[in-house]
Amino acid sequence: MAAGQVQVDFLKVGPWIGLDRMFDRAKHYPILLHLHHPLIGHSIQPELVTIQQWIDQTHPSFVSFHLDVPPSRIFRLWKKAGIPVPIVTRPRATHQAIENIQLLQTTLSISVAVENQAYHRRMGHDYPVDPLFINEVIHQTECHLLLDLGHARVSSAMRGESANEYISQLPLNRVIELHVSGPGMYRGRLRDLHHPLAEADYELLRFTLERCPNLQVVTLEYYGPAELLVSQLQRLRKMLL
Repeated sequence: MAAGQVQVDFLKVGPWIGLDRMFDRAKHYPILLHLHHPLIGHSIQPELVTIQQWIDQTHPSFVSFHLDVPPSRIFRLWKKAGIPVPIVTRPRATHQAIENIQLLQTTLSISVAVENQAYHRRMGHDYPVDPLFINEVIHQTECHLLLDLGHARVSSAMRGESANEYISQLPLNRVIELHVSGPGMYRGRLRDLHHPLAEADYELLRFTLERCPNLQVVTLEYYGPAELLVSQLQRLRKMLL
């Protein structure tokens, strides 16, 4: 970016890159704030003050959260083992997600978006990637959707659907941001690996762009060699112009 090789409109940041780096980026670039706080499994209430402070220091146009269960040790074990019995039942998760989003909406100074997740095996907690669950949460709260296309490919493969079929079931009129990244095969399953974008990923982006009338941002999630980052950004910009 400093060398003028690519043009970007925003940088995506969050506390996962370190608070000092997050605040430093916000001094020099327009920012999108993405928080890994899960909206299922606990109340967001204790974190509201801190979240608002981060918003005040980074000035994003909206803030996004994971529509998921906490990444705790017990939940990671549940996912890895594919245990069919949920710790947090679907009705309770629906109620809690809606309650947390509404709390964020009434407390924060900006709009809220939730991100669909990537589940590569069936288990007791795979309901967060069910389009019916996502639709109910968004319908009840009228929040925005951050649609991660790599996540959609992984979850649709787990569900035995095409990515196009899966995405078509989501509330696309509420999509405010798209994440693009390349999934890959690992131990026989499609996983969210943030590989370089393949032709299938660009085709899925074209399909989705035509169906998201309120889209504002397309975000590339890629952390590999700079030359591959540059080439993907350049191709994406040509597609979006």
